[in-house]
Amino acid sequence: MEKNLRQLENYLDALKKSRVMMFLIMALLPVSLSAVEKETVVSILDKNRVVSSPLELHVTSETEPFVNSTVSLNHEDAWLFFDNIKPSDVINNYLGDVLVNGVAFNEGTNGRVAKYAHGTVLMPHSSGMKPLTVFTEENFSGESVGYGVHTYYNDLGSIMDNAIKSFKLKRGYMATLANNSDGTGYSRVFIADESDLEIAVAPEELYGSASFIRVLKYEWVTKKGWCGGSWEAGLSGSTWYYNWQAQLASTSDLEYVPMRAKLNWSPWEQINALENVSHSLGLNEPDHPEQHKDDNGEQVVTVDQALAQWPEMLKSGLRIGAPATTDFGWLYDFMDRCDELNYRVDYVAVHSYWGSSAQSYYNTLKYVHERTGRPIWVTEWNYGANWTSEWWPDDPSSYTDNNADYALTHISEIVNMFDTCHFIERYSIYNWVEDARAIVLNGELTKAGEFYANNNSVIAYDSNNEVIPGWNYAAPELSYRYLSLSNMIKLSWTDSNGELSRGYKIEKKVNDGDYATIFTTDDASVVSYNDPLDADINGRITYKVSLLTSQGEYLSSEEVSYFQTGGVENVQVGNISVNNSEWASCIFSKKYTTTPLVFLGMPAFNNVVAITKRANSVTKTGFKFQLNPWLYLDGTSLTTDEDLSVMAIPEGSYNFGGLKGEVGQVSGVNRNWVTVTFAQEFSSQPVVVCTQTSNSTTFPTVVAVRNVTTEGFEMCLRSEEAVTSLVLAESVNFLAIEPGQGAIEGKRITVGMTEENEGLKSTPLAVDIDPTYTQPAYFGGLLSVANDFASTVRYYKNGESSIKILKQREMSGALVSIGEDQLGWIIMDLAPGQVITGMEKSKTEDLKFYPNPVRDVISFEFDKPTLVSIYDLTGQKQMEKEVESTLYVDGLPQGIYLLRANGQTKKFIKK
Repeated sequence: MEKNLRQLENYLDALKKSRVMMFLIMALLPVSLSAVEKETVVSILDKNRVVSSPLELHVTSETEPFVNSTVSLNHEDAWLFFDNIKPSDVINNYLGDVLVNGVAFNEGTNGRVAKYAHGTVLMPHSSGMKPLTVFTEENFSGESVGYGVHTYYNDLGSIMDNAIKSFKLKRGYMATLANNSDGTGYSRVFIADESDLEIAVAPEELYGSASFIRVLKYEWVTKKGWCGGSWEAGLSGSTWYYNWQAQLASTSDLEYVPMRAKLNWSPWEQINALENVSHSLGLNEPDHPEQHKDDNGEQVVTVDQALAQWPEMLKSGLRIGAPATTDFGWLYDFMDRCDELNYRVDYVAVHSYWGSSAQSYYNTLKYVHERTGRPIWVTEWNYGANWTSEWWPDDPSSYTDNNADYALTHISEIVNMFDTCHFIERYSIYNWVEDARAIVLNGELTKAGEFYANNNSVIAYDSNNEVIPGWNYAAPELSYRYLSLSNMIKLSWTDSNGELSRGYKIEKKVNDGDYATIFTTDDASVVSYNDPLDADINGRITYKVSLLTSQGEYLSSEEVSYFQTGGVENVQVGNISVNNSEWASCIFSKKYTTTPLVFLGMPAFNNVVAITKRANSVTKTGFKFQLNPWLYLDGTSLTTDEDLSVMAIPEGSYNFGGLKGEVGQVSGVNRNWVTVTFAQEFSSQPVVVCTQTSNSTTFPTVVAVRNVTTEGFEMCLRSEEAVTSLVLAESVNFLAIEPGQGAIEGKRITVGMTEENEGLKSTPLAVDIDPTYTQPAYFGGLLSVANDFASTVRYYKNGESSIKILKQREMSGALVSIGEDQLGWIIMDLAPGQVITGMEKSKTEDLKFYPNPVRDVISFEFDKPTLVSIYDLTGQKQMEKEVESTLYVDGLPQGIYLLRANGQTKKFIKK
């Protein structure tokens, strides 16, 4: 239990984040099992032992473990240990005296021989044994399946795939479980080194989400190893070795560790095909360009290059180590990135040719261990090297008595430190750095070599140093696409967390409103959702997708937004907020049958930056638009959201709830004035607003309007004075509406203009708003040209029921006084649910009344009582009454008024 508690502390420290504690404890700690009885004897004399229950029978004799005796192992947990005889000697000399259930022990058939420190262990495990048993329910209940060794289980089938919730692993084996069927995603290596491992509740990262299993034989090798061939490794008394390749194999006395030393070698297929291996090593000295001449052009292998290979390392299901470096800065960068990317790294490999004391070795390696949080394999080391400058009694290129004694002193001190240091998991000495440092020289052991070979190192793996991988959830990445045929927004997301995500929810908000959940699923394979466009909303529509973690928390993506108009009839409108000067897209809530004309409203004055507006790429499904500062402002950008109203309406002549209107487009507009003639004559001068809807001219321009009459007007494009380049032919849309109050498809409008001598100069002009307008949209423009420079109009709030409209000139030219211009505006209420007669195309039926001019009473020829409304020229309603034949107007001041009835508007004069 003390060991388990220490293991738990290491896990919590590695995770560096809170967990659901009870779940964590159950997932991490194996169920405590009754200890297997242990018996130790020097030899077995004149006995035929039959072991029929769990027992560790240790025989310590180095020369005569049996004298006229046999041992029959009649229980799968009855193990026979030869503590001081290596496996090859046991196989050659003593295996004939061992039985399994009364039958001769046959390695690979009914028994297994394994390395145990510097000795041997015999286990009555057949070749068909399945050491791992998994269950579909907690506490080893539900359906179960067993898994054998070496096989890559990439398809767990319908019963076990994403269903494992508990498992048992027999002692002497290790198993790797992973989320993804190829071994990637979250993966963890479980090692049953001291007893059977029984996990009653699978760790949260694997709970019901494992899709890959590989079971391997665990060998109790010692820390001491060799880099090079197996012959020298055996001579050195090592129990494991590697050779920077993957073409060799484990032997009865030596465990082989393959290595992907270069970017292109050894081949993955070669590494993954090896049996009787359990660990692998990454790149060899990626921080040394001379080590990578053939695979990387004698360049340092970058951390990114190494990371790109790591998923392939994980696919082996082996316990894997970081690339072996001498530059620990490279190593730290690599490990930090692996932790960020959730790449499993079970240990780190380092090379240390330091001509320094064992204490110095310890201090340096301790920092590496603490910095990386991993146990260490020192896969190349010696007391200095031919490129170092530590002191030697004689020339280190020679093996002299003085050098031999000196090497023995330092190498033995370092080895003793390695063997007693808990965070050093393995070490393998490098033999070829001058004769003075050699372990094997001319086929024989040197003094240091004799020490190395005779040193009984300790078992390498210590579960107290096990690094249990955590998982740093990465937020999903959300994107959207408009599906024009189905009129939907397709939301798609990618999630690098794979099956560790337990589900998703999608939230949506309109403009600055609150988020509302529109979709949830507990199926982590779902990665898209189609959201139908809602014609009752308009503006900026924002989404985010959140994944549900295994801890029951949500992690959200970055927001994605698009703009849309509202409405399903001929006219679609919206209020949007823009915070940059890039081109933005706006989608129509309902696809048009013919391409409509688009109008951009007056931008608000939230930013003082002088801006122009332009639309482009208008189709039946949407358009693009841009708010663009003048060039003289030299890249100045918007610093806060800018409010802008938009409208789309088909070309034609209209009756906007009693106000005559016309929508049209003029092509070929440039700096020259163009005369526009209305298709119908207006009863009074209309308000005209214009929007440029093409983008041939690369620099900012504005539409100027002058000489507005009941029959037409003139327009041209203007740039800033400092720009004299040619303005290319552009398309300009215009919307003309008579002053007064009307409606456009259920949206109330107020149309007004300034009176003569009351125009817009440098001082903002206050315009009242109907206080019942809850979602006002603002369109407007100048109806005259008083200056040679270009100007735009913008607005800002002036209390609850008023705005102020200002004229903002571009200032690239000389400073001159701002002249007075006539201003026109259209204010529309976008609120839903307004009960108003809709827009109609213009009718030829005439509204008849008399006299005109009038002093007291207006007479009508109505067939039935009719609602009559009177407006002044600013669009303010002066009176409204249901009339049968006469209407008294004697209370009105003298002036010109607009009379609206039956959807028509006419002008009259009050004397």
